[in-house]
Amino acid sequence: MTVSELLRLCREKFNRIEVRYAHPTLYIIVIDNSLDGKSEEDRRSKLLANIELEEVELTKLENSSGVSVELVSEAEFEFELSFLSGREKDTHWLPLMDEKVRNSLPVLGPEQVNAIHFYGFKGGQARSTVLALLAKLLASEGYKILVVDVDIEAPSLDLLFDSVAFDVGTTLMGLCGWSDTVEPVTAFAPLGKEGKIDVIACRPRSENYDMDFAAFAVRASLDISIIREGIAKLKQHVLNMSTEQRYDLVLFDHRTGIAPSVLPALREWRGPTVVFVRPDGLSMQAENTFASLFSQNPENPGAFVSFSLDFDEGKTAKQNLALAPVQQLLQTLSEAIARGAEADASEVELLPPESLENYWVSWYADRALLTSVSPQVEMLLKVNIDSLRQLRDVLGITKAVDLSAMTIPREYKPRSPSGAVDQGWFIETPEINRLFLPHSTISYVTGRKGTGKTRIYKEMVKRGLGEPMFSAADFQGGGILSNSPLQHKLLDACEGDFRKFWWALLGICLESPSEHTEAQDGWEQLVTDWCNLPQAQRDERSTSYYASKAYAGRSKRTFLIDGIETAVPSSRLREFVEELLLFMLTIQSDSKLSAVVFVRLFLRADLLQASAQNIEQQTSLRRLELRWDSDGIFNFVLARIEQSAWFNKHFPPVCHLIGEKLDDIRAGRLGPSEYEPLLLSIFPKKLRRNNIQTITFFDSYFSDAGGDSKEGASFYPRLFEEFVHNIALISQAREDKKQDFLENGRLMHGVVLEAHAEATQTFIDGVTQELHGSLELDEDARRNAELVKQMIDSFEGLTTPFKFEETAQIVSGSIGGIDQNKVRAALQRMRDVGIFEAHPNRPGQWRAGRLYKSALRMKYQR
Repeated sequence: MTVSELLRLCREKFNRIEVRYAHPTLYIIVIDNSLDGKSEEDRRSKLLANIELEEVELTKLENSSGVSVELVSEAEFEFELSFLSGREKDTHWLPLMDEKVRNSLPVLGPEQVNAIHFYGFKGGQARSTVLALLAKLLASEGYKILVVDVDIEAPSLDLLFDSVAFDVGTTLMGLCGWSDTVEPVTAFAPLGKEGKIDVIACRPRSENYDMDFAAFAVRASLDISIIREGIAKLKQHVLNMSTEQRYDLVLFDHRTGIAPSVLPALREWRGPTVVFVRPDGLSMQAENTFASLFSQNPENPGAFVSFSLDFDEGKTAKQNLALAPVQQLLQTLSEAIARGAEADASEVELLPPESLENYWVSWYADRALLTSVSPQVEMLLKVNIDSLRQLRDVLGITKAVDLSAMTIPREYKPRSPSGAVDQGWFIETPEINRLFLPHSTISYVTGRKGTGKTRIYKEMVKRGLGEPMFSAADFQGGGILSNSPLQHKLLDACEGDFRKFWWALLGICLESPSEHTEAQDGWEQLVTDWCNLPQAQRDERSTSYYASKAYAGRSKRTFLIDGIETAVPSSRLREFVEELLLFMLTIQSDSKLSAVVFVRLFLRADLLQASAQNIEQQTSLRRLELRWDSDGIFNFVLARIEQSAWFNKHFPPVCHLIGEKLDDIRAGRLGPSEYEPLLLSIFPKKLRRNNIQTITFFDSYFSDAGGDSKEGASFYPRLFEEFVHNIALISQAREDKKQDFLENGRLMHGVVLEAHAEATQTFIDGVTQELHGSLELDEDARRNAELVKQMIDSFEGLTTPFKFEETAQIVSGSIGGIDQNKVRAALQRMRDVGIFEAHPNRPGQWRAGRLYKSALRMKYQR
């Protein structure tokens, strides 16, 4: 019999069970009015009979585990056990190991001064090191930091800052009764910055205090209130400081394991807990321990840090996140976050672990730590600097900018679903810049829908770096438009032969000066002239003919192709792409032709991989995969905000500051320390309904790779652009109705969530349009489009992760009993597009990509 088993049995047999803790005893109180008037022996007998337990077993459990089982009526509970009413059940591990007790803890408001607690169930996981380096990073950004060493059994935090505590008043020991004064020691102050780090050591350095410190350790283990009272004294000292001198953050370094000093300090000065763990399952035995820590501050529970000795950090991070123990620990954090959400408990959906991967921060062995126990932050590996920033973001440590300047609102520029007529600033990230280098050899620009392929296509035409040959349906700068009457006219003239179509199109371009290929009006005549050629003359034209035609012009010409995804029906799309790839391969393989003709293709990545050609060999060193990292995408977001008339009207100082950084934003050079404060001057710091930091929300819910994955996050400019546009529309509608849309000068979190929901729906609608050409549910194009729409709608309410075969049956039944083989093939294509993915540690199961889960209205299932 265990304490947990006893609690479970009592809750099954009796209506009301209360748990109280008065150190060192756990009281399990069975409250039942039928016990009124009965002797203690009868009450005990009734309990034992109900839970089918022998007296000797219960007595043994009480004696061994420090448990007292109290059997009372309602009235007796109120009066006879009143001495327990003031006892808190949140300052010791024993009661908090019970999930019901954890879930019953109240959700309190924020502290006046924020605290962060650092904890590890095991030692040697870089806990104190990360604390010290994060403190230095924050101090260099202007924060005033106080660090407190609460590791009573092995204090050393002051050594990391080379801080000497000679006086007991500068220590935790002094706070807990050995001193009447509180005097933190300044240990670090970056040059030219307002930030600083002060230290409260655990004990004075002098050996004269050794016996007193040993006495302190004994007292702290026997009386847990001593730590809480000491932290309360420190808190009051900080709150009494002037606003100019007051600390921005207090960082606590705790003892490992279930030391009695941890929870009293955490409860007295609540804040998120940074938990240091191993990704290999050795931390799983402490899952309830971590849940106990997270339960103390559900409005911001904390994060995990995982230490690794492997320098192959990208591969290690990706592998670790897929491990079942890691997913389980993130699930524990998800449950804590749900408790702190503003919405009613019945409306709160648990966040799936993959949505919280930003909360799993990797920390790597660093050579800078071989020469110094606490080096300067800039001496660390870049991956560790990024990890410190990631930790800062998920904990919500970001200041908004000081706004003072004003500017004239700007008119919002035209937008389009594909980005073909986008007039906004073009963001040329370092990766995209490779395309614009002189003599770039990149022939294949691939990416998932919404990553900006068409926007780059348009910019290349605008800069004269390529001529439009085949363009998206709404492009206005030349080329044959995808799925247009002109395309079908040329295709009909080629008798439906895709190979002939591409060579005919090249011939039309070569026989026309470049200014004609960039004039939309002239294309009708160009195609008509070619179609009017005698059939024999069209048929005799071969690659050698086009090579000689091109070579006669001498100057090399670059042609651009886009909009392939919607060009032909789904049943023929693969063949269309294969002939296009063969066409490009022929040009690349012909030395004479390739000397004067260069073709660059913009294509959705899954269509390239679906080809039967040897793509890896053909595209080797010629391919650019568009993947937007967080720096690039947030520069993009700032650009779209600055060009919005609505944002200029309601946030003119921010838009003015963004405008001043135009050159850096266009080059994608603004880093997190610059763009995050700007964003948080417009958006709320946290989305209370979801209980998640706004920057983390952006990282997780606008990406299919969980933000800053080491392989490069896959963000979607189109989705963010629609999101910014929706915010303006939703807020303006509220303003017109005299409803609130701002709170404390920033957007209300409800506006942000509504704009995101509508943006994801628009995004999935766009994906659905392209799926019309990818999924083959019916030979008739119109009927196929109807079935694709029905298939997308059929996912509403289904759970994720899911078993492939079961879902295939459900979807097949939802859309009129379509052949399950067609549905299976369609699901596979949707997986290729990125809508679904194989679950990393559940063989045979899939899950919806985080970007698509809400758009498909699927429900996460634990």
